[in-house]
Amino acid sequence: MRVLIIGASGFIGQYVARRLRETLGHGVVGTYLSRAPGDDGNTWRRVELTDRAGLERVFRLAQPDVVVHLAAIADVGTAQSEPERATAVNVAATAAIARLSNRHGARLVFVSTEYVFSGERGHYREEEPPRPTTHYGQTKWEAEQEVAALAARWSILRTSIVYGWPEPGRRNFVPVLIERLRNGCHYHGPTDVYRTPIYVEHLTDGIAKLAQGDYPGVHHVAGRDWVSMYDFASAVAQEFHLDGDLVIPVAASRSPDLLGLDCARTMRLLELAHPGLTAGIAAMRASARNG
Repeated sequence: MRVLIIGASGFIGQYVARRLRETLGHGVVGTYLSRAPGDDGNTWRRVELTDRAGLERVFRLAQPDVVVHLAAIADVGTAQSEPERATAVNVAATAAIARLSNRHGARLVFVSTEYVFSGERGHYREEEPPRPTTHYGQTKWEAEQEVAALAARWSILRTSIVYGWPEPGRRNFVPVLIERLRNGCHYHGPTDVYRTPIYVEHLTDGIAKLAQGDYPGVHHVAGRDWVSMYDFASAVAQEFHLDGDLVIPVAASRSPDLLGLDCARTMRLLELAHPGLTAGIAAMRASARNG
């Protein structure tokens, strides 16, 4: 099986590329834009997502059976301040990838987000109607619709906040938090911003399962526990034996931000374990010791 990973050089993408390489042994092609990955056994192609000719060339060279599309402008603030660019990358490029997947007879696995929901209630199920309130969420919801309309064989995987060890020079919430606490700096953790955080290796389990199987439709893969960012940060401090008193509870100045995903149906379907927050953070800490 040949797999093309769009956005394989990103935080999640590098974990997925490594996992599929280990599983398949060959046939993994990944794309990057600005930072060429090292020699990891995979084949790498540079492409700008808004370059249609470049995308077509990558598909022609890769000849994929499965496409995993991870690349996006995923920062909510950037999408809000650069709406035209976010729409071009997140929506128009995804439509082009869906068309190319169809043309090449490849299944498409599109990774989406909890931000397609409004954030008024949280713990959203797969079948609930999206109602995004940010431009980022709107672009991802529009991209989901393009995937469903244009790709003959597709799966959509929505997830929540993803944590783990990034590549050198990259940032992720938990390592940044650990560094702050080790340096004696406070972290003001919102008590009314809720998510279902997932360790990146556990998310990779779900993406790999969709890539290697045939599971059409919309799926949710995130952590089991629905927690506030204050509780999330406190759990990190406890697991890494840091000063939990440096994590200060605060209420957001706006209305509560209640996202997070109910993943029970997807976890049963994919026959995946559904670790809680404590298990996820412990697995992350163990990977640092074993790395």
